[in-house]
Amino acid sequence: MTISLGGIGSGIDTGALVDGLMGAARLPLSQLDARKRFIDGASTTISTFSSRLSALKTAALALSTTVGFSAFSASSSDAAVVASVTGGASTASYAVEVNALARAQKNRSDVFASPTSALGMEGTLSLQIGAGDPTDITVTATDTLTDIANKIGGSGARVTASLMNTGSGYRLLVHGRDSGAENAFTMTETGTTLGLGGLGSRYETAQDASFTVDGIAVTSKTNQVSGVVPGLTLALTKVTTSPATVGVAGDTNQLKSKVQALVTAYNAMVSTARSATGFGSTKADNPVLAGDRSVRESLARVSRLVGDAVPGTSGRYTTLASVGITLKRDGTMSFDNTKMETALAADAAGVAKLFVTDAGIGSSGVMKKLMTAIDSLVLGATSPVQARLDALSSQSVALTKSRERLVLRLEAYETQLKKQFTVMDQVVSKYNALSGAGANITAAGNAATGIRS
Repeated sequence: MTISLGGIGSGIDTGALVDGLMGAARLPLSQLDARKRFIDGASTTISTFSSRLSALKTAALALSTTVGFSAFSASSSDAAVVASVTGGASTASYAVEVNALARAQKNRSDVFASPTSALGMEGTLSLQIGAGDPTDITVTATDTLTDIANKIGGSGARVTASLMNTGSGYRLLVHGRDSGAENAFTMTETGTTLGLGGLGSRYETAQDASFTVDGIAVTSKTNQVSGVVPGLTLALTKVTTSPATVGVAGDTNQLKSKVQALVTAYNAMVSTARSATGFGSTKADNPVLAGDRSVRESLARVSRLVGDAVPGTSGRYTTLASVGITLKRDGTMSFDNTKMETALAADAAGVAKLFVTDAGIGSSGVMKKLMTAIDSLVLGATSPVQARLDALSSQSVALTKSRERLVLRLEAYETQLKKQFTVMDQVVSKYNALSGAGANITAAGNAATGIRS
């Protein structure tokens, strides 16, 4: 059957009738689409909330260790010695003089005309680093200088191999990866004549760094020196002509910046939670999340941790509020710089115990507990935030499938309506045609008999 709407036969606007009926039938589809938009928006908001919690964990991590909470900074009077605080440092000053830098060994081969021509050498290169086992590299007659460099580099030995164009030919360079006298290496050639094995091939000898700290001689196999000066790492960059003064001084600015980062991350998390679920007279941005349990429980758990007394502390500093980190009535956090500085000046160790988890100083600060709590809230399928995300995702998928089914039903309904109205139009058209024919016959009969209609 050909479906043709428009009411040509009946005079009825059947197309408009179908459009009106379909408009009413599509109302559930509009409602379903609106529901899905809210569900997907809620999923985005919960994902943002989860990210805010993760950012808070990162800020807490920076304050969770003795090193992270350190209120000290290091300085040096000479760029030859770069100092940084890496542990439990204390205020002090040291004279550091660098006599020699640590170096790795470097060897070079004889000069060859081409890096890509077969050398015609057959034999073995035996490479031994320090007291370790030797590594044997097999050389064949078809190997080029480039091939041999690749074999050395791929042998697994702690060396690199490369080629240098000297202008008059090519040399194979072999460099040790590790500095220090104990990492010196030897190369023994059997059957080859590359010139890598003799003493003349060694153009830089492996050696230890040699320096003094307050006149005390020290050696190190690397130029990054830790453990010599308590709480400091020294990066040696060049030999000095006079002692460099390395100082460690109190520096609360770095610490306060970390605390401020914690406060900022906390307030961003609270803001997202309040907007999502509603707060006081303010309604939730998304009705799906109005009073959402997963968000509110997460917020309550985190706020309790930062507001309660910290186990293991005593004296004047037992809560974060006692050092200037307070929760306001609206649930956000504020930070009093001056109060923190006063507390650090009075009892830096006592303040550290509020934050740091360190068995060495007998502290189980709140930052590690906060990090653990956040993990339990966002990680794993059973965590409340992840469970909520999974539930919203399932709802979104179900709504998508429902929409697909509803669209199919609506399409079938529209087709049915068009068929029915086409049939109706045809029937009415035939009726009208018959009615018109009957009227014409009657009129003709009346005319023949002289009867006036």
